[in-house]
Amino acid sequence: MESKAQIREKVFKKLKIFPTDQKKRQTKQVIAQLTASPAWKKAEKVALYMPMPEEFDLTLLFEEEQEKTILIPKCLPQRQLMFANYDKNQLQRSTFGLLEPTATEAIEPDLILVPGLAWNTNGYRIGFGGGYYDRYLANFSGQTASVLYDFQRNDFQPEPHDQPVQHMFIGEKNEF
Repeated sequence: MESKAQIREKVFKKLKIFPTDQKKRQTKQVIAQLTASPAWKKAEKVALYMPMPEEFDLTLLFEEEQEKTILIPKCLPQRQLMFANYDKNQLQRSTFGLLEPTATEAIEPDLILVPGLAWNTNGYRIGFGGGYYDRYLANFSGQTASVLYDFQRNDFQPEPHDQPVQHMFIGEKNEF
């Protein structure tokens, strides 16, 4: 079985060369699945993430007019994470190059969209290796979900500290 590092590298390479037309098609499809789900409909405060170019594109969710409070993550010292209100005019680049809120008030989400590179069939994921989300999710009682492209499903053994997501919304397979 491949190691997490090998899977992380393999999926990252695929994300970099994923054809734009297929990415757009799967993105629209997955966002439609997500927004039709009971978890999304029930949530009032939804935590999204500011996607990097290779990550699943959440732009549609930021652009839509909706009756939800949108939160985004902010990295704290000791690899801790908090969520704050999203305001496109109140963002700054973190040391990781991610856009984060300048707000300092932490807000507890009802639903968190958890980013990553690969997921197994039980909802465990391989992230970017910092452990921020696993630490936060260890004490989180709300709903969790991930959105992913078809090739991001992989077989791997989770580690004891890994936290699974409850819902996965997955694009239909492309010839890729």
